Amino acid sequence: MRSSARLSSRLVDAVIVLAISGFAAFASGSRTWAGFNSPDSEFYASLALFGNDVTDRSIDPAYTWTRLGYIAPVRGLVTVLGPSVGFTLWRFVLIVMIVAAIYAIVRMASTRELAIMISAAASLNTMVLSYVGNSYLTGTILAALTVLLALGVWGSLTDPRHPWLPPALSGLVAGWLVMLNPYALLLGMTMWVAVREVGLFTGPTSRWRALVRDAAAGISGFAVSFTLLLVAGLVIFPGRNWVQTYVDWNSQLDYSSFVGDPDVWQRDVALLVPVAALLVSVVAVAATRASRWAISALAVAAGNLAFTWIYLLLVPGPWLEAPHYVAKLWAGSLVALALAFAAIVGERRLGPAGWVTALLCVPLVLWSGRWDTTITGVQGLLILACVVGAFALAALALVKAPSAVAAIVLVTALGGTAVAAQILQNGRGPLGIYGQYPFRAAYVDFEGDLLMSSKIAAEEWVLDHTAASDRIGVWTDPERLTSAVAAMRLWGKYNNVSGGATLTKEEADNLEELAPTALALYAPTRGQIDAFLASLPPWSLPTAPECTSVPYRGIGSSDAHVCVTHLRWAG
Repeated sequence: MRSSARLSSRLVDAVIVLAISGFAAFASGSRTWAGFNSPDSEFYASLALFGNDVTDRSIDPAYTWTRLGYIAPVRGLVTVLGPSVGFTLWRFVLIVMIVAAIYAIVRMASTRELAIMISAAASLNTMVLSYVGNSYLTGTILAALTVLLALGVWGSLTDPRHPWLPPALSGLVAGWLVMLNPYALLLGMTMWVAVREVGLFTGPTSRWRALVRDAAAGISGFAVSFTLLLVAGLVIFPGRNWVQTYVDWNSQLDYSSFVGDPDVWQRDVALLVPVAALLVSVVAVAATRASRWAISALAVAAGNLAFTWIYLLLVPGPWLEAPHYVAKLWAGSLVALALAFAAIVGERRLGPAGWVTALLCVPLVLWSGRWDTTITGVQGLLILACVVGAFALAALALVKAPSAVAAIVLVTALGGTAVAAQILQNGRGPLGIYGQYPFRAAYVDFEGDLLMSSKIAAEEWVLDHTAASDRIGVWTDPERLTSAVAAMRLWGKYNNVSGGATLTKEEADNLEELAPTALALYAPTRGQIDAFLASLPPWSLPTAPECTSVPYRGIGSSDAHVCVTHLRWAG
């Protein structure tokens, strides 16, 4: 009877998770394609769609093909279901993972109704929806990190029937993360270890025995997922050596060269969201007299920020400047907030008053997702103070106030935190060389679907007009207005033949040395392409260009023009 009831309860939880995820993905007004971090987003989309057809025809495929944690699963989906359904399904899977992880964390510590409210708020967050609606790696990393933290909580703060299972599954996720972004793996493991330490120092299990078991199970899980993804890489990119590529390129990359303004973090109000998670966790520790759940919230929030800051000092890079790296802090922030709220609520029921308040908060959360006004630093600090103050008031109300009043105060604090996060994220302004990634694009239509379909169509056309044996050089208009379209062909310094409107003598000599067999040319107008073609050295013997165009926005023309010419190189 007990096992039957447990199964029934888990089925109910599964249905709830799917319902929340379905609402966030398809009924909240969120966009399937929220935006792009060009050109990297297009790199990964193209590699997932076309596999070795992209790498084999490139002058230099660089290192991006090694990100198999995204490329391999999406490649499988788009191959079977086609691009539109495949990408949409992957987005939904990521949302389900994030919702399920946060729901499970809260469910372990508190009630089902609080789990519903917190996971729903997380699922509607613009940082989450912006990146799961983007073919860059960040959305997948957010999902993997959130699941990793849920596994850490499960194995540390509860008593699982099979104690080896949480660390083994954590190892599986760690192997997945290293195939996505090693920085994300280090960030995730820092927070996972912090949570595990809470369990080791407050639980009855022998610490040394638990450490040995965790290490053995974790390494086993890591080996399984890492090996499976390596095999997938051999299938998708035959003949390429993952380890060699990874080692060679890691020795070449200087992450400090990607820094535009090292002080951007001091003006980025979005970073007040992870700070809010830390301060709220401190309040939760005080309010619960240092319960294990509150201490875990503090461990996650502190580990999240401490790792980022220490890594920034040791390995200078855009970790607190580039939005797609800043976003990696959101997995820990959302989990810390979930743990903090769960810690102060415990097993208390919120009742009808709580549900009515939660339903009233939903339109406000959706409205704040469309926020587009820049927030000043002073305004951001005031919002932060309101979030922390509301949480402290909720913790006090749960002890002092009547149950209905306490429920209203608590859910209002939760809804206010969700709204405040949206406003801070969307209000960060155009900062540094990376500008403002438009997080409100999670809900506002910037024609992402049209742009993506045009990019795919352009790359399909280039592949149809070249052969597997070709080595394709890339050129775009000098203003780079069509670079996002060309990025499907791995646009960048390793494959570009010129950055100007026409070839210089030095570039012509370099082109002859590289001797590509074809050029893929992209520009807002056909005239720009013709002008570049006229500058090719006559001994390259270019064929008459074959051209097409795809609908595109924001380039001063209604279409992006794409041409292919083959070079036959005399002598």
